[in-house]
Amino acid sequence: MRKLRVVYSNPWILGLAVAAIYLFFPTKVYYWDGIVFAQAIEDAGNASTTPIISLVHPNHLLYNVVGYFFYRLLRGIGFHIRALTVLQILNSVLSAGGATLLFLIVRDTLRSTYFAVCLTLLFAFSATWWKFSTDANAYIPSVFFLLVTFYLVLPDRKPRPLLVALSFFAAMCFHQLAVVAYPVFALGVYLQDGAIAIRRRLRNAIVFTVASVVLIVIAYGLAFYFASGGFAVGRFLRWTASYSPDADTRFNVWSNFVYSLRGQVRLFFGGRLNLLHGLLNPGVVLLLALFAIAVLLFVFAVVVNLTTLKRRLRGLQFAPRQKTVLLLAFLWAVVYLVFLFFWLPQNTFYRLTYLPALILLLGLALSAFPQAGYRRTFATALFVAALGLANFLFLIYPFSHAEKYPPLAFALQMKREWPRGTTIFYGSQNSDEALVRYFNPGTEWRLLSPAELPVDTGAWLETSAIDRLSATPEGTQWLQSHTRPGTLRELNNGAYRIRFVQVNP
Repeated sequence: MRKLRVVYSNPWILGLAVAAIYLFFPTKVYYWDGIVFAQAIEDAGNASTTPIISLVHPNHLLYNVVGYFFYRLLRGIGFHIRALTVLQILNSVLSAGGATLLFLIVRDTLRSTYFAVCLTLLFAFSATWWKFSTDANAYIPSVFFLLVTFYLVLPDRKPRPLLVALSFFAAMCFHQLAVVAYPVFALGVYLQDGAIAIRRRLRNAIVFTVASVVLIVIAYGLAFYFASGGFAVGRFLRWTASYSPDADTRFNVWSNFVYSLRGQVRLFFGGRLNLLHGLLNPGVVLLLALFAIAVLLFVFAVVVNLTTLKRRLRGLQFAPRQKTVLLLAFLWAVVYLVFLFFWLPQNTFYRLTYLPALILLLGLALSAFPQAGYRRTFATALFVAALGLANFLFLIYPFSHAEKYPPLAFALQMKREWPRGTTIFYGSQNSDEALVRYFNPGTEWRLLSPAELPVDTGAWLETSAIDRLSATPEGTQWLQSHTRPGTLRELNNGAYRIRFVQVNP
């Protein structure tokens, strides 16, 4: 029993278990930017044509650079894996590290190992976090460093404003969205060790602010200078504030409100029942049975506790240090909720930036009730078990199979048809083109231009190139006379539209 308790309360064992689950089930339904990141990292491997500075991007300043060196490291020690897999491994490890940090934060705040384990697993196996932890993206590393920074500003710790600034700067280097959390850490540094004089606390907050600004401005300024070959304030400001041209930034109060509500649900629950079609086996059936049992027992536990809920609500209470964490977690959630209400609220993955704050607020709410025996803790564990099983069965497990992502299955099909050296012309860069290109590394992709029609024997046209040519009568006529019969390869199921045709000389 003692050994079991040590395993149960050891954050490192918990983190290793979470990392193992992530690594065993990497997603095959890739985040679109992750494919672009991986392609850029592999292209940068040939520094004579693609310099490493090309990996710098204002939205995720050093993510690709770090990914590149991790990729080169693994390749150098004998792991001949592609950059996409390397980025997935990196995120799985950092995500598990983030879960370990959250465990330490919750245990330190609530003084409860049980709640720390439950809430850490709730965080680690919530739908969007779990999915992105097994994918290639810049959000997981950024949130990892946000958690490091929050850990450093917990109350009663010695104020270290310079170290906090460095950690916050690291979060910013992985994704620009981290800057929204600045008020949380400035207030956290100010409130640390409340016994010291106000002037000293204010000085700590100012030191943190100045150090953060200096680090960020220098890093962004140098990156812009080397990437552009010069420096102009106007261009620099436009560069730092740039975003994807296809981002839908239209604002509507009602739709933004609906997107915001939907985003909160999708943070925790995801997937569909029909994704399990064709994947049933004895192990999956067993997990389905366990999921049904967990749901039934959770409902029973909730019903039993309803009789005492009203009495316990009257007894809500927080320790003084918990009030500080409550304030910081509440501010963390609010600043992002407000910002994301106006900025791309449809992107649920942006909401990963404040998921730890929601977990902390939930933990504080649960711990504030007076103890009510085994029933409350029983219900908490059952809820986490049901959520984790649901997300695994209806999201993570199906998404670990290539056949559940039609564009990937289509790309792998084309790999069997295109011999090495095949030329494919595309009209514009897009997520489908990037995916097919990445999983066909032996092919050559060239941008279609009016001055260079694809007259090479064996060349193919991609969807955007076909659409560009079809937009004019001359192009349509050219297609009709140059398309090789019987070579159309198409994925068109309503959700995806990908086409390739081969042309005659």
